[in-house]
Parts: sequence; C-alpha cells; structure tokens
Amino acid sequence: MLDPGLGFAKTAQHNWAILHALPELVATGIPVLVGASRKRFLGALLAGPDGVMRPTDGRDTATAVISALAALHGAWGVRVHDVRASVDAIKVVEAWMGAERIERDG
Repeated sequence: MLDPGLGFAKTAQHNWAILHALPELVATGIPVLVGASRKRFLGALLAGPDGVMRPTDGRDTATAVISALAALHGAWGVRVHDVRASVDAIKVVEAWMGAERIERDG
C-alpha cells in the first residue's frame, strides 16, 4: 500500500500536487491510501478573511469532498475522522457517476 503522506513535511502546494497526481499513483497498481482528514492544508484553504485557519473540527466537509474525489480517481482507501460524512460523499459521487443504483421506496 502507498500512503503519499499528505501533510508530512509538505507545503499546501505539495499536498495539492499529490492529490492532482492521484490517477498517476493509482495507475502504478499499488493500492493508494489518502489521508487528508482535517489536515492543515485544508485549514489554510478554508481560512477566514482574517487569515485565521479553520479549526480542525470545521474541516470535515472538505475532507469528505477529498474522500469522494479520491474514490472517483481510484484510491484504495481514505483515512478520516468523520466516517459518515465521507461515506455519504462517496455514495453521492458513485450515484452521480452511475456506479451504483439508487433504489427508492414508493
């Protein structure tokens, strides 16, 4: 398994470049684990107008988006704090992309 180590001794630009290159990492055939949950680069991206970083507990929506995009691009797995939000986001992407049928009652 390959964990590119998001957030460890990397700038925000490094982290975004790694995420952008996810399809290339997946193409190696090695299972890729994306661990972006609540990372500092998300806090910086979501900083308020005053430049203050978003607190860690306010980064779960961004984490869920990354989880969904990682799944879309073939990641083997994601490491998250808020499992439900990421599962929901992945289900939405799968339904959107037609990878899963949604059955509705009534």
